[in-house]
Amino acid sequence: MLPKWNDLLYLASGSSRRRELLKEMKLNFRAVPSHYCERGCRKTSPEILSIHHALGKAQKAVLPFKARFVLGGDTIVWFQGRCLGKPKNRAQALRMLRSIQGKKHAVYTGLALLDRTSRHAVIGYAKTDVWIKKLSEAKLREYRDAVHPYDKAGGYAIQADIKIVRKIRGSYSNVVGLPKELLFKMLMRMRQLMKCDRPILKTLRKS
Repeated sequence: MLPKWNDLLYLASGSSRRRELLKEMKLNFRAVPSHYCERGCRKTSPEILSIHHALGKAQKAVLPFKARFVLGGDTIVWFQGRCLGKPKNRAQALRMLRSIQGKKHAVYTGLALLDRTSRHAVIGYAKTDVWIKKLSEAKLREYRDAVHPYDKAGGYAIQADIKIVRKIRGSYSNVVGLPKELLFKMLMRMRQLMKCDRPILKTLRKS
């Protein structure tokens, strides 16, 4: 059961998938843009990188003056020591799909929940291991053309009608773009922190 959360939550993201997941959680939210600019995949761990981007999006969100709670999120596909971002064209999307098909990769999502009134913050990340099916060249091309991969890290979507994921270990919603289990814990933690007088930055490790 979700903690009692009637406050308006501002989602600093343009992701339709994150909006759908928040609707499933029956949270009162409003999506807003963010001025934060991701500068590619820096040479750091995927855990730190995903949290760094999530925090940046939340801090740079375009908010009404009296907005209190803001949520930032960032999802990274991590494969063989490097991150796969969103493909820029059809050829790059196909190369990404070729590289991960038949193999395992990891999906990390960092979340940052900020209280602008009390200056409390809760940050955390979730990790899910994902195995992609072994596919023919024709199937890879068919998939790329069907899912419109340009807004999807790694060039694929686990929730697409064409299924290329063989199995996962971890949170399904994390692979979609927002780990509901982690956000549940973060909301509960924020409720606890709101009883404190001084600002606290609390990190939740992977769920």
